[in-house]
Amino acid sequence: MFEDEVLTDETDVEEDDSSTYLTFDLGGQTLGVDVRYVREIFDVKKITPLPNAPSEVLGVVDVRGQSVPIVDLCRHLGLVPGDWAEEARMVVLEFATPLGHRQMGIQADRVRNVDQIPPSGIEPIPRDGYGHWNADVLLGLSRRNEDLVVLIDLQNIFGDVGEELDLSAGAGFF
Repeated sequence: MFEDEVLTDETDVEEDDSSTYLTFDLGGQTLGVDVRYVREIFDVKKITPLPNAPSEVLGVVDVRGQSVPIVDLCRHLGLVPGDWAEEARMVVLEFATPLGHRQMGIQADRVRNVDQIPPSGIEPIPRDGYGHWNADVLLGLSRRNEDLVVLIDLQNIFGDVGEELDLSAGAGFF
């Protein structure tokens, strides 16, 4: 269904203050990420582990002749990984870093939708009374019927991805 689907910026959307989010399930949660970071979605492929790679790197997959590291997003968010079912997908993300543009992938239990969410549709994350809980990786909450979608800030999660996940020195793949 999503095999080699590429999301582009050329969608016909009325101009407003809404942001566009890719929503997906991961570890029992529905998450949303800004589509400007999403490059493509594809069926799950075999991940090739890399010796001595950082612990958050599950390995690499081949995407049209390019090796893309797959990062464990569950670990970054403190979620328990779900079961990889038939609906599981890989999502390739791209970030601008001091070292240039870097691609990385995450696994999703299920990709749901691409949704327009206006700023008025985003609730703040409750922070009071939780001690030293760091919610800086979260943008807010959005309601979809009776469900909550947790909007995550990929730049805060993987902001230094170019420096932290540069595997070129040891692995020779990038």
